[in-house]
Formats: sequence, structure tokens, C-alpha cells
Amino acid sequence: MSSTCVESLPCHDCGSPGGRQVYLNKDDDLGVEWYTSFCHSACWEQKGDPYTDGVEAPKVIVKTAHEIWQEVKTITTCPIFIPKKPYRSIPSEAYKSWKLRVLLSEYDGKTPYALGFPMSCDLSLSGFKIRPFRKKAFFGIGQTSNCDPFGLVRALRIPSRILWVTEGEFDAIALDYCLSKVTLKKQFPVISLTHGGGSIEKNFNHIADILDDYDEIRLVLDDDEVGHKAESTAIRMYGNKIKLISKPDGCKDANDAVENGKTTEMGKLALLEL
Repeated sequence: MSSTCVESLPCHDCGSPGGRQVYLNKDDDLGVEWYTSFCHSACWEQKGDPYTDGVEAPKVIVKTAHEIWQEVKTITTCPIFIPKKPYRSIPSEAYKSWKLRVLLSEYDGKTPYALGFPMSCDLSLSGFKIRPFRKKAFFGIGQTSNCDPFGLVRALRIPSRILWVTEGEFDAIALDYCLSKVTLKKQFPVISLTHGGGSIEKNFNHIADILDDYDEIRLVLDDDEVGHKAESTAIRMYGNKIKLISKPDGCKDANDAVENGKTTEMGKLALLEL
């Protein structure tokens, strides 16, 4: 799914002259598109589709590949995310090797607005998956679909016969941190599926040649219906090469384990020591 900002409107609730940004959302798999809006000023909340009651939506200007790539390059100049204190209970040093970027507010150029997760296609930077700090939603800049799993380029730089796979970006970072706390190694090859457990077959087909080089693929997926279905899909594709990793009691994923003070236990489970 992609989301493109098409215009800025006044927010009549808080009085901001241009704080209400309108997004055109597209789901290529379902073949649907729809508009949403969000006030990035004082309200900081969803405002819904502004194009109702006969209001005409603006004409969407499709950016050229060059223009999109310039946006991607601009994000590479943003500061690397190294928080001053733990973020999502993950300590700052655990974020360094992942090269996340901090996007700043376009209104004052100072306030941290969102995190940019670098995405690659055929192991070359292709775009950023953007997650606002105060909004649980993602949108893409550049190519963020039909691409490599998050963290693949980093993973290939780390010698290992084992690859760990999670469903979310923060889970990948959290799992890497958990593993580092129970061994002498500081970094591990951990990747995240591009669109949760439902994308595992597409992702694994995309990097089939790379997966063939690993002796084991350890899945640390969410403990829910989608995660269990993804595990079954992976076993069908790779058989005994797949190892299913349990999570600590009461935790649905790796980040949840860290947030619940079970970092060491999660690390040992991922190493198959428990």
C-alpha cells in the first residue's frame, strides 16, 4: 500500500492555516484507492476524507522517477536515529547499526516528526518506509513495495549460517538487541517481512537465492493467527530449514518481550537455548 500527500488544507478545528494534510492511499493488491486527512498541528488527529458533499479532489500530479529519487536522497541527509533514552524500551545503542533516519517537521524544521526505515531493492537503497512518531501508520517515499525485506543489506554483512525473521521493523531491532545480550556478538542477521506475516511467501520468493545460502531460517513471528499461518507457509516452502522460535509467556513478539523485561529470555529462545 502507498500513501501520497496531495495537498494541505486549513484545519477549522484548531485554526492552523495548512496543518491538515490530505493523503491519497492506494492498495495495488486490492485495486482500490481512498482519501484520508490528518491534522499535523494542534489537533494531531485523523480528520477523514475532506472530499465529500461534492467537494472535488485535486488532480494528482505523478512525480517523475528523478523527483522521487531526489526525495529519497534528501532523507539520507537526515540525522541517524540514536535516541537519548530507550525508545520502545530498546536502548539507543541498539539502533545505531540499522541507520534509521529522523525526519523533521516541515513547519519548523526542528521538531522530530517521523522515523524513516531504509528499504532496498536488489540490495540497493530504493526508498524509506516512514512512520510518524505520534501516529501508528506507515507511508512510503520511493520504492517500498516489491522490495527486499527490511534489514537484508545489513544482515548480509554479518557472517552467519542462521537468518532470523520477524514480522515488524521494531521487532527486528528488538530481536537483534535480545540476541546481543546473551552472547559476545554485538550484531545478528535479522530481517523483517515487508508487510507482516501475510507477505512471507512473496518475500521468500524474492530472496530465494539468498535463503538457499543459510543452514537455518529462524522465524520469530507474532503469536497470532497471521503469524501461525506464515509459519506454515514457510515450512511448506523450506521444510526442515525452518525453525520456529517461541516467545516468552505473555509476549506476542520480540519488541513486546523487551518492553516486558524479558530481553534475556527472548534472546535465549532465539538461540534455541531454552
